[in-house]
Amino acid sequence: MKDFLNAVSLLPKDVENMLCAINNDFKCKVNEIRFRSNKPVTLNTKEGVFYCTKNGRVTVNFNDDLYFVDNKKLQEIVFFLSRRSIHTYQDMLAKGYLPLKNGCKAGIAGSAVIKDGAVYSISSFSGVNIRISRDFIGCSKDLIKAVGEKCTSFLIIGQPLSGKTTLLRDLCRTYAGENSFEPQKVVIVDERDEIASKSFGGGVDVGVHTDVLSLFPKEVGIDIALRTLSPDVIVLDEIGLDDEVSAMLSGMNSGVKFVATAHGNSLDEVLLRPNIKKLIDARVFSKVVVLKGKGAPTEIQEVIEI
Repeated sequence: MKDFLNAVSLLPKDVENMLCAINNDFKCKVNEIRFRSNKPVTLNTKEGVFYCTKNGRVTVNFNDDLYFVDNKKLQEIVFFLSRRSIHTYQDMLAKGYLPLKNGCKAGIAGSAVIKDGAVYSISSFSGVNIRISRDFIGCSKDLIKAVGEKCTSFLIIGQPLSGKTTLLRDLCRTYAGENSFEPQKVVIVDERDEIASKSFGGGVDVGVHTDVLSLFPKEVGIDIALRTLSPDVIVLDEIGLDDEVSAMLSGMNSGVKFVATAHGNSLDEVLLRPNIKKLIDARVFSKVVVLKGKGAPTEIQEVIEI
């Protein structure tokens, strides 16, 4: 329930109070809270999509008692989520999100503001999707059995909400924890501040022997880690851009292991992305771990030897 409360704590007070009135057991099931202009608030769970009434009651029925978000309220929600300073978060808005607490984030829909041929920001907000980050201690136990207690380089593939980031946190705790038989020096390059959440309030335990590079572009973070932090393992999420892949290819011969995630349903699917294929073909990873999906977060479907 604490994860849910963290996710809604920056919302306007009336919206926060309405969501906090939801049954506590149900709060623990919610993985997304969605606000759309002139639409009712929806709550996504593994069991399906639910609506929320004005007094915090959860229902599957579409009716007039639901909490509808008008356009003015939606703009206010984005303003509050940006800590009342949208200008401060322009770079993140340009990438379609706002960071919240403890690894939670808000995806933002709206109209692109173009400057010098590139997306500068988002305006005329039309939707907000708050993704609730959860921390499950011990959830990587089966994964560690599959890949080995001594960390090797591997790629975790899964669709959104399949538990990739949750697994990364617990892996870091295990490999770099105080109770590890042979603790390894881990560096997390946390570009969106989702894994360790050190920059925007809260913070998640990611192991005694872990260093975190928050908000650095992945390619810059990899370079800093290799030059100054002498890691055994570098951990990254959602890889795939040209510069990131080039940095990983450059670092693969430095004696460092890489653990990373990528969106996808299967190895065949991600191999259709040229940059991921480069990493696989170069044997940056020795294994690929495919997750079951959002219906069974953090659970492994298969482990593929490369």
